[in-house]
Amino acid sequence: MKKIFLLTLLVTPIVISQDKGFDFYGGPLLFKPLVANTFEPRVGLIWHANNNRLRLDIGNSTDMIQYGFHSDTRLLTIGSDFFTYTLLRGEKNFHFPVDAVDYLFGFNINYRDTLKDGIIGARLRLSHISAHFADGHYDGPTGVWKDGLNPRVYSREFFDLVIGFEPNDMIRYYVGFMYLWHVDPINLPTTSAYAGTEVHSQIAAATNLFAAYQFTATGLRPRHEVQAGTKVGNWNGRGTEVYFIYHTGNSIHGEYHDQKDEYSGIGFTVNF
Repeated sequence: MKKIFLLTLLVTPIVISQDKGFDFYGGPLLFKPLVANTFEPRVGLIWHANNNRLRLDIGNSTDMIQYGFHSDTRLLTIGSDFFTYTLLRGEKNFHFPVDAVDYLFGFNINYRDTLKDGIIGARLRLSHISAHFADGHYDGPTGVWKDGLNPRVYSREFFDLVIGFEPNDMIRYYVGFMYLWHVDPINLPTTSAYAGTEVHSQIAAATNLFAAYQFTATGLRPRHEVQAGTKVGNWNGRGTEVYFIYHTGNSIHGEYHDQKDEYSGIGFTVNF
């Protein structure tokens, strides 16, 4: 055992010295956001056709630092996430008061490697989410909160690990696991798991059709989300997406975390 330990001490610095080490990163996101996962950075909106509500997403993720390995097929990056997802009520005269808003920010570590049978990628996030009712949930003339729901504390800090595999440049499969190491209300489940798949096909120059599905086991009630649409632009880069969406399960908004939410609608997203 002593010989093995001494050999490890001798070999490890040699292996590390062969790597390229840390540097600033200026490329696209190493781990592309999951299409059918709610908690991803987006700039866009979703119209709920069945209840005349809107979800407005504003945010971004950035990979800032990279670690280069000896092999050019492997890369690791460290980045950050800052975004909100907001629920708006549709009212007369083109008014959209803000009902509820959720904030997410944190850090992430991403890994990507090209294998003989495809590309494997992984992302580990350490994030914080807090949720709040806004003035659109308050009825000024009566002085009460709408739907009989008063503001309540909702906050969580969590680890989110997802591993994806791309057997070719058209398909990605993935599985993920989330652990809440701090949550308020304290009676919420601390673990959840999810799995999904994405497929896209280029039908013309810089035009892709795509479809995606994700199942999430939350410990409350299962959540399903389906998206299908088109993206004009590079699939892994800038572009504009227009798509149909169907969602069912517990609400993604913290103030409604114990409420069932089911809707279908149209989404519009701009990728920078």
